[in-house]
Amino acid sequence: MIENKVLQLCLSDGKGGMELYVDRIIEDLQGEGWKVFGICLTNTKVETYMRRNGIPYKAFSNRAKALADIFVLRRWLLEEKITVIHCHKSSDLRLTTLLKLLLPNLKILYTDHVGGTSPKKNLYHRIAYSKTDRILSISQATYDRNISNLPVARDRIACLPHGVDTNKYRPCFELATINAMREALGIPVDAVVIALPGRVTPGKGHDVWVNALLALNPVLNFYALSIGGTDYATGGVESFYEQLQNAIAGTELKNKVTFLGHRSDLADILPVLDIVCIPSKNEAFGLTIIESMACGLPIIGSNSGSLPELVDANSGVLVEPFNVPAWRDAMEALIRNESQRKAMGRAARQRVEQHFSNKQHVKRLIEYYNTPA
Repeated sequence: MIENKVLQLCLSDGKGGMELYVDRIIEDLQGEGWKVFGICLTNTKVETYMRRNGIPYKAFSNRAKALADIFVLRRWLLEEKITVIHCHKSSDLRLTTLLKLLLPNLKILYTDHVGGTSPKKNLYHRIAYSKTDRILSISQATYDRNISNLPVARDRIACLPHGVDTNKYRPCFELATINAMREALGIPVDAVVIALPGRVTPGKGHDVWVNALLALNPVLNFYALSIGGTDYATGGVESFYEQLQNAIAGTELKNKVTFLGHRSDLADILPVLDIVCIPSKNEAFGLTIIESMACGLPIIGSNSGSLPELVDANSGVLVEPFNVPAWRDAMEALIRNESQRKAMGRAARQRVEQHFSNKQHVKRLIEYYNTPA
């Protein structure tokens, strides 16, 4: 029996969605019987994920060291009979280009987790992308940008949205469980909880969210919850977090909002909430969106980036990303209408089951792995 093997390459020192995707896809592929290998940087989240999943991997102190050890990596790939590499950062293509020059039969896939808006058609990019067999775009929005901006034929670019584990992320209907978790988090059990899951960085739109919360009628029974890193160690921007705290200080919102910081138990927290807000203007995909939808939560999101692909009129409300009055009005409408929240939550769960499950995602990914180069 031939063993299915793939190497996940991610030379990133970040702490965001791309790195989390590497963690999840390793687990999903192992569940499908694949043997997964890895290349990463030392002392990074990616190394933590690779170690936790128990895969064989090579870690380097920096990208230059990985390039300098190209012949060591070549020997390793040959010894392990690895013929497929899946990379996740555009700068990873430097390494895959060299490896493919040394091992022409390697198959290289690259998932573009960002979908940049600038053309990449200079000589360097033409060479790097010429050695890539398939570009995987995580949304239709990033697919359209890749078609326009990358020096790659259209038939080598595919749209493959992320997926979520619908068994892990699911609604909770046990009132006692909901109340116990809310009490543990310091959330009033009877309030409508409006959450923003995501690292506290300017790009995630926390300032819009906070300003909209400040504009809400304070007599409304709501509570706001930010779930995501607030400092450098957890992927947040400390100065931005301080700005938000200054905006809240001395207002009635101070007693109606909590910044939880980074949490590893999001699957337990999301089901006890009521509304999730995603105010980022240019979300390339937004895994936390489909995680929230899988937990039966209605979404208030920006009508830009990939969000219109994920959230339809039945599962949420989309508004202009910087229009604070529109955000306030959308929040207030859902705070006041429990039946609409529940109906949207049911539709959100159904939409994820139909279009964004991890089983569907990994099945298609494996098909790309197995397609001849």
